[in-house]
Amino acid sequence: MSDVAKPRNPEDDWKIWLVLNPATWLMPLFYALLVLAIAVHWVVFAVGLGWQ
Repeated sequence: MSDVAKPRNPEDDWKIWLVLNPATWLMPLFYALLVLAIAVHWVVFAVGLGWQ
């Protein structure tokens, strides 16, 4: 048996920030999202579904 208590959501939702520190991960996540958005737009325009 494990001694780790089961999370009581949503009361324990704040604890994710103890693992995912925004000071470390926020900007890399935004940059990854920007790269993904640019890639999706590039594919859409390359297929010919962009503005006419």
